[in-house]
Amino acid sequence: MHRLPLFLMASLAFAMPAAADPFAALPIGGQWRVVAIAGEAVPSGAEITLSRAAADSVGGKVICNTWSRPISASGEKLMLGGLTTTKMLCDFDFFKYEFAFNDLLGKVDSVREAAGGIELLANGAVVITAAR
Repeated sequence: MHRLPLFLMASLAFAMPAAADPFAALPIGGQWRVVAIAGEAVPSGAEITLSRAAADSVGGKVICNTWSRPISASGEKLMLGGLTTTKMLCDFDFFKYEFAFNDLLGKVDSVREAAGGIELLANGAVVITAAR
């Protein structure tokens, strides 16, 4: 008689969905080119990249500066820490893209795969789109 409850508990454990891996769409070694910020296409000449060279950080290039942020997870949510960036004066026409990217990246709480790349989300809304 004791085997039935044990069997039921084991069956339920296998039936429970596994927690989603918040890093699944951001594998170590992955590199992307940002193509849209808040739904607006990034113009040619405004190079913005994102890469994950290590387990605990993301980084890249934003216009003429380099950037990095520590990355961790809390359950199924991503957590991006404070921004570290160089402070070179870039092309004035591209300032708004640099500022918007830096601001929105700090709000990202999840990443999902999309056709040809990834989408970075804040509270369920796509805020940054990047291509391979």
